[in-house]
Amino acid sequence: MSYKIGIIGAARRHQGTGPFIARTFANLGHKISGIVGTSENSVKQAVAELSSHYGINTKGYTNFSELIKQHVIDIIVIASPPGSHLNYLELAVEKKLHIFCEKPFWWPDNGELELASYEKTLQTIVAKSTANQRYIHLNTQWSYTLKDFSQLHPNAIISNKINQFAMHLSPQSQGITMLVDAASHGLSMLYQLVGAGSLNNITMQQNTNGALIDFDYEHQQGCTRSTLGFTQSNETPKPASYQINGYSVKRTVSLPAYQIQLQSDQQTIAIQDPLDASIRDFLASLDARLKSDKSALILGARHLYQLIENYK
Repeated sequence: MSYKIGIIGAARRHQGTGPFIARTFANLGHKISGIVGTSENSVKQAVAELSSHYGINTKGYTNFSELIKQHVIDIIVIASPPGSHLNYLELAVEKKLHIFCEKPFWWPDNGELELASYEKTLQTIVAKSTANQRYIHLNTQWSYTLKDFSQLHPNAIISNKINQFAMHLSPQSQGITMLVDAASHGLSMLYQLVGAGSLNNITMQQNTNGALIDFDYEHQQGCTRSTLGFTQSNETPKPASYQINGYSVKRTVSLPAYQIQLQSDQQTIAIQDPLDASIRDFLASLDARLKSDKSALILGARHLYQLIENYK
């Protein structure tokens, strides 16, 4: 089935993924009907870049309402900064749209909120979307590399036991914003590996360039001792790696083709772009009429809140 897509935040700013999301949807045969930006200039620039870089011809608007007024939209992509997500999530639910949302689900710019109200707000959004028979997908891409990890390390996971997990990422941001931008990746990996769980015994080391967080992820199968490390970096492509049960891989990128690879100590393999895999999974879920994974969405928000509270 072919879908009509609207994208909020299609300009490439800092770590923004909007243009790449647009490219993948278009390459898969879906129409980018329109994009939304913050100003006339930024919208014009984004429209021009999508055309020149990816051959995507689309219309640009400075507000969501005008996009919806001018086009029939099936899917809204929310790739704007996290502080803007809540407003767009609520509007998208009201308009009965499927939602492809960049991580995190939502986090306010001032960071001032209580966990109970935070969870209640997000639960309401998911419940309304589900009642409308619409689907919400949070774009946490790294879990789509796990099959490639297993190819590199076939003996890493025995009897489905995950005793240890670590992930190190290099966001461009600093301070608490590093966690807002990147922590959801590690949390989503744990959810994919062992299912729903709780964060306990959180300890954190901070310095001017990053943070190292250790915690126990307790779940139905036992406890996974976990580490999330963040080091600020302006390097492109950004260093990234993870480890399961002591077996490690790092992501490498072969330029100029931008072929993404996973590398162990002995072997390097080319892998599918995790963003492409995430979008394909989202589209397959729509075609299968699946319900949003409420548990993953809400737990991910709760765990992000816990990590950020410990950072403070």
